[in-house]
Amino acid sequence: MENNTTSIKPFAYNYGLYLGALSIIMLVIMYIFEIDKSWPLSITSIALTITIYVIALRAFKNANNGQLKLGQAMKLGLAMAVIGGLVSAIYSYVHYSMIYPEFIENIRDESVKQMLERSPDMTNEQIEQASKINNMFTSPFAMSTFSLIGSLFFGIIISLIAGLIMKSDD
Repeated sequence: MENNTTSIKPFAYNYGLYLGALSIIMLVIMYIFEIDKSWPLSITSIALTITIYVIALRAFKNANNGQLKLGQAMKLGLAMAVIGGLVSAIYSYVHYSMIYPEFIENIRDESVKQMLERSPDMTNEQIEQASKINNMFTSPFAMSTFSLIGSLFFGIIISLIAGLIMKSDD
């Protein structure tokens, strides 16, 4: 039996780039409007991300004669997450290291402030040690890496759920 399935690559590239573009747009919106945290923006971003995954899986299924296996959905979702995550991570690195480095300083200052509120009896040495650890996790590279990991995790979860719902029953 010959297996003529549609290639996942073009769908992964196209929709992965859409995911990366969405990430960049959201970061730019947050920067322009000076938004640090916004539940409505986060929910909108999540909803649009899920929509992109569903549209990609539907497009692949339609191009594949109505056939979609869970494994195909997972491969496509993971490939999209890798591409979108890399685009997002690269832009995040540039954004936090060159465009808006003050954001990281603000996070670090807020972290020290919260540390002192929770433990006002900390010595300067303890504060310095905790700040060193905090600085490792709030560098542009670390934030970009966590962004990529988050994209991969979210992509796997969404493609699993959407794949289970949209898979062919054959």
